[in-house]
Amino acid sequence: MRLHDPTHLYDGETSPRAESAARLVSAVTHAPFLSAFMFILLGAAADDVRMAVISVAVSLVTATVVPVAVVQHYSVKYGNTDGDVVRREDRARPLVCGVASYVVGTVILFLVDAPRIMTVMMLSYALSTAVVALISTRWKISIHATGVMGPSMALSLVYWPWGLAMFALVPLVAWSRYVRRKHTPAQLAGGFIYGFIATGIILWLFL
Repeated sequence: MRLHDPTHLYDGETSPRAESAARLVSAVTHAPFLSAFMFILLGAAADDVRMAVISVAVSLVTATVVPVAVVQHYSVKYGNTDGDVVRREDRARPLVCGVASYVVGTVILFLVDAPRIMTVMMLSYALSTAVVALISTRWKISIHATGVMGPSMALSLVYWPWGLAMFALVPLVAWSRYVRRKHTPAQLAGGFIYGFIATGIILWLFL
């Protein structure tokens, strides 16, 4: 695979096996699914089991179930067959719905006195997604790339140093989204950089 131009989509060929692998990686690393994995592990690190169960349940509903349902709805509505909202112009509504769900999650987690790291990460999703929605009015930044950075940083912080293993997903995400022609290398790099900076700032400000 040759990278000819970082501002253009992949124009090479992929084998059926590579295409299947790329589809699998894209599906598994969908931002709401990674958030579910993250929130479960963050809850597992809490001392209060009852509070952890409540916090994880709230997080799964507002950061995974609702966003996945919204994306699936708009994917079908806009004629996509693979669960993605492909066109940049079609991203506004699902992203706004996602922001609303994350805000609700943040408020509930704050009110039930959930573990601080979980509330802060839900806030991070709300703020980061709002900015992604604004960026998407002009440029198709990679949500997959942005979405892998938050869980990687949060789990690295809570489960140091073993949580660093999450960063191994970065090259896999980049490869899968590129060979599937979903994003250019520049859009992927922008997503990774933005996700790292935004999450880092929010963790620094609120933890």
